[in-house]
Amino acid sequence: MPETSKGFRAGDIARVTVALLISGLAIWLLVRQIDLQAFLAALRSLTPLAMILIIACFSVGLFVRGLVCRLILGKEFTFSEAFWAMNAGYLLNSILPLRLGEVGRAVLLVRHGKGKRNYPEVFAAIVTERMMDLMVGSLFFLATLPLLVGESNLKRVVIITAVVLLLGSVAIFVSTRHRESLIHWLENRFGSKKLISQRILPALDKLLTGFKIFLKPKLFFTAFLLLSISWAMSMVEFGILQGAIMDYSQWWWPLLITPASAFVNALPAAPAGLGVFEAGAVAAYSLVEVGKADALAMALVVHAVQVIIPVFLGMIGIYVMGENLGTLVRSARRQSGSSELR
Repeated sequence: MPETSKGFRAGDIARVTVALLISGLAIWLLVRQIDLQAFLAALRSLTPLAMILIIACFSVGLFVRGLVCRLILGKEFTFSEAFWAMNAGYLLNSILPLRLGEVGRAVLLVRHGKGKRNYPEVFAAIVTERMMDLMVGSLFFLATLPLLVGESNLKRVVIITAVVLLLGSVAIFVSTRHRESLIHWLENRFGSKKLISQRILPALDKLLTGFKIFLKPKLFFTAFLLLSISWAMSMVEFGILQGAIMDYSQWWWPLLITPASAFVNALPAAPAGLGVFEAGAVAAYSLVEVGKADALAMALVVHAVQVIIPVFLGMIGIYVMGENLGTLVRSARRQSGSSELR
């Protein structure tokens, strides 16, 4: 037991080190390339009205995401529980490495749900939400394909993304529809291996159970539409900033920038994705020849709003749910140290 614990801590240290190095590299590259005076001038061009509109858009998107969480989790949970737990999860992701937010959110929901949903089922539902989120973001990213001019490499990436997304969606649907047959076949094929039979197959079974929303077209498309609205609100934020900071901009740029920065932000990084989100946005804007100083200013504003508001709401949520931040962090680490779907 002590050896396992030590090995886990060593693994944590390695992952944290890699994450910090990635964030450090992103920040270093940004600092080297940014004209500080131009960056400050871009920030000074923001008006109070622009900031109010950005905060309002983000708040609407956050509320809509709470509705999606409630929809996917099911009737065992209230909107209040889903919303506060979601923000508590964002809080953990913002202050801790290793992205323990989803684990912490599942822990909270299991403790406060009125049904008999266990941790693996709740965590699988959260994974489902993240999968659908990826699908929606990818589709917005794909929508920029006809609008990109002269970016053959990026177009190739977009096409590959479309193919992967389509194949992944089909695989999820077929696997979920034939879950029992698939698990039975895998048991017969690989059941003799202890790791597979005792850990991997039970985890896969629970994960596919969480994907059941893919078999309910009305529920699926409702959640899909709501997530699309949430993504659209983030794009409006970039649109507002483009109008406030830049002399010239295109309406469709946020369709490219928002998914690109979000996908890059999924990389291992320091808490809150420090540096990585901004680097992704700056790189994406450079594809449409937007100056790095303006791009960084817009990315910093959007990222700050995305971090500060959920952190504030997360603290409120922990209080409302009668929890303690330290206890929740320890519970999330303990659960993560076992197996998320075990």
